[in-house]
Amino acid sequence: MDQKTYTVADGVDWVNGKKVPDNRQVILTKQEALFDLSLGRISLRKPERTKSSKSTANNGKAADKKLTDDRD
Repeated sequence: MDQKTYTVADGVDWVNGKKVPDNRQVILTKQEALFDLSLGRISLRKPERTKSSKSTANNGKAADKKLTDDRD
């Protein structure tokens, strides 16, 4: 089953019958998360942004480099 990481809202101590860990993150299937999601007790964790290669530089546009031919 596909599992995802959810962030638990402040003040919520139990999710899916288990004590919430100190990092406030729980890993649940869609079915396990459905009840707590519907009550706003958890939310899908947003992926962390990472600095990637040149493809995301310059507002997400790949850097254009012209190749020149130096033949006489």
